[in-house]
Amino acid sequence: MMIKSSTGRITAAGLYLAAFGLFFGYAFFATSMYNDALPLRFELVVMAVVLPLLLTKIVAFDHYSMGQWIVIFTGLVLVAWTARTSGRYILIAVYLLIIGARRVSFEAIAKTALLIGLATFALIIISSWLDLIPNLRYLREGTYRNSFGIQYPTDFAAHVLYLLLTYAAVKHGHFKWYDWLLSLFAAWFVWTYCDARLDTVLIVILLVLLSVYWLIEKGFKPALIVSWISVGAMAIGAAISLGLSYFYSPKIKWIEELNQLLSSRLRLGREAFERYDPQWFGQVVRTNGWGGSQGFKHFTGKLITKEYFFIDSSYLTVLLTFGLIVSVALLVGYTWFAWREVRRQEYLLPLLIAVTAISCIVDQHLLDVSYNIFVLALLADTTSFRLPISG
Repeated sequence: MMIKSSTGRITAAGLYLAAFGLFFGYAFFATSMYNDALPLRFELVVMAVVLPLLLTKIVAFDHYSMGQWIVIFTGLVLVAWTARTSGRYILIAVYLLIIGARRVSFEAIAKTALLIGLATFALIIISSWLDLIPNLRYLREGTYRNSFGIQYPTDFAAHVLYLLLTYAAVKHGHFKWYDWLLSLFAAWFVWTYCDARLDTVLIVILLVLLSVYWLIEKGFKPALIVSWISVGAMAIGAAISLGLSYFYSPKIKWIEELNQLLSSRLRLGREAFERYDPQWFGQVVRTNGWGGSQGFKHFTGKLITKEYFFIDSSYLTVLLTFGLIVSVALLVGYTWFAWREVRRQEYLLPLLIAVTAISCIVDQHLLDVSYNIFVLALLADTTSFRLPISG
């Protein structure tokens, strides 16, 4: 994460990784109960430092044609307008992180995220054990769900999942026996102590797809079918999530059974469609969840509030909050990226992104860089993940 090279000159990669590391560390930290102690709108202070670094990297180091500059500037204007209408100015930072990742090794980005993420995660967990911050415990059907210093148990489990995904990228998908045991332990832990059943399943899916990647490396050609399916994973995930939510009805037995299995996510998705119509540039979407100190008070009945309303689906959250333009751009970008990677014999990242695509059906972390760093791979340098051409 050094800014300077051995000759003392500032490098583009060093500048970007410094900006990313600062933003990622803050964003990860803000998902914890320490967030209550941060000043109001502290994210604007962080952005005031991060954005100039990213803009310097883009303007001073990246070389674009006039047409490309027009596209980038137009995108920035659209993103800024969307951020204004949605009230989510953090979108500007995410956009510049994606644009700024050009020619920066995604492996270096993943290593930076893993190092900072593990250190921050350890600090948060230890702080909760020492009662420096609360470990929120939610009772569901006789089982306690622990958050371990994060604002909600499923968010804790999601951090575990995405750190494992990042670790898989750093390891280039080459898990040793102890990596498999660590992953299985993580799955058991979030199942037992967080009652996060869906994230447990997602960790198992990650291990299955890493097995597929191992078969691809060994030359087992039928496994390539899975990599090609992964090209459309994000579009398929969006279609399933949005379709099931939009057409949800308790009168349809199999959909209602699926809704119960997904902890009422389909019913809440349908309610979201009834409250908000998709807009071109998004809108302010007001939710009432159980995460954080205020949400926990609502959950325990210490505060009287409106009925619980939260949108877990990333696809629905992005569509309603950030609008049609951002949603379509993301789906096109992810699909183009996965197609390009598979064509280049870079199979690992599309498989890992396929896990995030499934995860986004049941969580809201698609554009949350503190969890999902893989959105930054779209323009980053991924050549280190290419398999050698056989024969």
